Amino acid sequence: MTEDNSVERLIEAQRRCSVSPNPFERVVGCLLMAARLEKCLCTLPDGAVGQLLFDHVWNVMDAFSPEMTICQAATERLLNSSSVVTTTKENHNR
Repeated sequence: MTEDNSVERLIEAQRRCSVSPNPFERVVGCLLMAARLEKCLCTLPDGAVGQLLFDHVWNVMDAFSPEMTICQAATERLLNSSSVVTTTKENHNR
């Protein structure tokens, strides 16, 4: 399993936990998955983190929010540090 695949699996696992009808799984599961995801993210290069922001965060943010401005600046900075930008569609075709 590649690191990218592992990150994607952890993201999906945390999403599943967050909508679980079981309150224990919602709270403890989300906290556990968040900790595992954070640990995995710490091992990734800036470009990979920027790509994750682009692929997962931009799609769910309000275009006029200050959070979007912050996310955009962080994403551009991280992606520029690697000089490789791919779209979600390009990632799925690999």
